[in-house]
Amino acid sequence: MTLEEKISNLIRETIEDLGYKLIKVKLHKEMGRDAVTIFIDKDNQKISLKDCEIVSRAIEPILDEADLIKKQYYLIVSSRGNEV
Repeated sequence: MTLEEKISNLIRETIEDLGYKLIKVKLHKEMGRDAVTIFIDKDNQKISLKDCEIVSRAIEPILDEADLIKKQYYLIVSSRGNEV
């Protein structure tokens, strides 16, 4: 299982409980630093900055506790149309 799959499995339920869909988890570099981008969607609604903030605040402690990523990283929550 890839790290992206492990992260997806870890956060999917929380994201769905908030009323969103987890579309994709992407590991990449952002400004020279490791980044985890979480792409979300919501049925028949545009994703706002507030939506991204809600999801980010909900999943950040879950990711921190699981400690799957051993170094510092940026956590980015974005909508499907803003793929990096």
